[in-house]
Amino acid sequence: MIDWSQCRTEDFKLVVDGEEIQQVGQTQLFPVRVFYKGETFAFQKSVPLRAEFYAQLREREDWKEQLMEILKNRVREEIVERIRSSQIGIDDKLELMATSKFPNR
Repeated sequence: MIDWSQCRTEDFKLVVDGEEIQQVGQTQLFPVRVFYKGETFAFQKSVPLRAEFYAQLREREDWKEQLMEILKNRVREEIVERIRSSQIGIDDKLELMATSKFPNR
């Protein structure tokens, strides 16, 4: 089990299997597996990119590096959110959930 309150974004490694990339309509879905400290599976996130953008990106020499940077940025948002939510106590989480559903109470 990962103690998210002790994590830093640098502790995570991304793995993308090119064979698992799917096209859904006008979107390319990149399934990204995220590992904590390179060995513990943390979560999987599907990162969407517009198919047109992906096609244009592939025309660049450094497209793989650019793609990985985009995927890292998108997954980093999820990691930061998980770290942040682990630092909030359960009482505060319940309060946030209760007030966000019915803001006019």
